[in-house]
Amino acid sequence: MTSIVNGLFSGRSGLSSHGTAIAVVGDNISNASTIGYKASRAEFEDLIAGGQTAGKVVGSGSTISAVSTIFEQGTLEFTNRALDLAIDGNGFFVLANGAQRFYTRAGNFKIDSSGYIVNQNDLTVLGFPAGGSGALEPINVNSVSQDSVATTSVSLAGNLDASSSNVSTSGLSENLADGTSPSSEPHTYSELSALADFSTVVQVFDSLGAQHTVTFFAFHTGSNAWEMRGYVNSEDVDGSVSGGGPNSTGSPRLIYDGNTGSTGIMSLTYNGDGTRSNPPATGSYDLTASIPWNNGADPSTINITFDPFTQYSGSSNILSISQDGQGVGTVVSLSIDSDGEISARLSNGQSAVIGTIGLVNFANPEGLTRTGNQLLQQSTASGEPVVGKPLTGTFGGVESGRVELSTVDIAQEFVRLITLQRGFQANSRIITTINQLLNDIIQLA
Repeated sequence: MTSIVNGLFSGRSGLSSHGTAIAVVGDNISNASTIGYKASRAEFEDLIAGGQTAGKVVGSGSTISAVSTIFEQGTLEFTNRALDLAIDGNGFFVLANGAQRFYTRAGNFKIDSSGYIVNQNDLTVLGFPAGGSGALEPINVNSVSQDSVATTSVSLAGNLDASSSNVSTSGLSENLADGTSPSSEPHTYSELSALADFSTVVQVFDSLGAQHTVTFFAFHTGSNAWEMRGYVNSEDVDGSVSGGGPNSTGSPRLIYDGNTGSTGIMSLTYNGDGTRSNPPATGSYDLTASIPWNNGADPSTINITFDPFTQYSGSSNILSISQDGQGVGTVVSLSIDSDGEISARLSNGQSAVIGTIGLVNFANPEGLTRTGNQLLQQSTASGEPVVGKPLTGTFGGVESGRVELSTVDIAQEFVRLITLQRGFQANSRIITTINQLLNDIIQLA
């Protein structure tokens, strides 16, 4: 009689455990389209009733010991949206709600009204902002670092035509860009251009983010000898420009060396093989120009380098121009590299690094606790989070323009559902069978 009743309890526990397992399958199937979802599995274990006689152990059915999340790489779907991010490898994105931390593989992010990168539930995405403390912090795409708004260095590379004619620059009447009013009539830009072998312009930025043009002219002054001179417009450095004369608007002012107080004439000399014989030493420059802008900005100190700059028999040309100023502009687009670095393209044509997406990992990811909304939280079973950047250590890379799809295999889930359904039906049959047996016993009375 006891064993029959025990079988009734076994059937009941079997119904409960199979019902829970069916619910897990249902949860998986319903999340087959959920971004970043990891399929779960119900873990069965057997039950043993107490008070068993040695050698005659009869089980009491089954129970669900745990619902395990199976962390495996999901398929990455191409979306062509910059803020859709997928992790290719290990790691979790870090989200914050105040002091609370959450973790997720779902990288379908957006930008909120304040410029912060957030998930679809407005939880803040954490990372390493440029110029930040080095700890995980919110990332704001509008807080482009203004540390390098002003241009502090200019580097030009190119070639000077060795076969060009020699010219004399001794007759040039130069007015310095030192903020003082000139006393002599300067040459015009067109006259300088006619005398020079070639010219090029560089856009630089002052401390207020305003853009200015510096025009460089190259003069072939002798065998293997050149002069480089840079000019700015008079109205950029002198607030008293007038309509004519030596202080007219648009007249060129020669930039000067703020360290020595001398004119900013840069001498370039060459060897017979076309290489410079006087390149700047490591850490030094051809000229440290001092330009006192008249718009309220701080005076600019710009290190100017012509290196590598060759002299071959070919047309004079510029191969590259680089300057480190950013100017001021609004963010018009974002791009995120596989190492998590976020770059912003500004409306002024410049680009700036905003920060880096942060990742964390755990010794036991399966120990994380599901909280809904594709979020996970740390638990004692997961261990402490290890913080890092994409493509460092064991962390995977970040794929922009992609999302990680659910790892649910629909075919596998339906096969499992059929198996669990049979188990549920069999356990219900146990209960009805034992019920019939108990009726038989009662009828014996």
